[in-house]
Amino acid sequence: MKLSQKSDSVWTAPQDEELRRQLLAGRSVNEIAIRLKRSPLAVRTRIKKLGIGELKTD
Repeated sequence: MKLSQKSDSVWTAPQDEELRRQLLAGRSVNEIAIRLKRSPLAVRTRIKKLGIGELKTD
């Protein structure tokens, strides 16, 4: 069902914090995507939306 898929894609506050922690730890977008079970594009988009710096791209 498409509605549940969309709700599954909503970022939560704990996921945002984990994203920040992973960036500070020097993880790449691809590593973060795997850890958060998100696509690299979703991670990059969230980084931009939150206005936090992307440290590594590989």
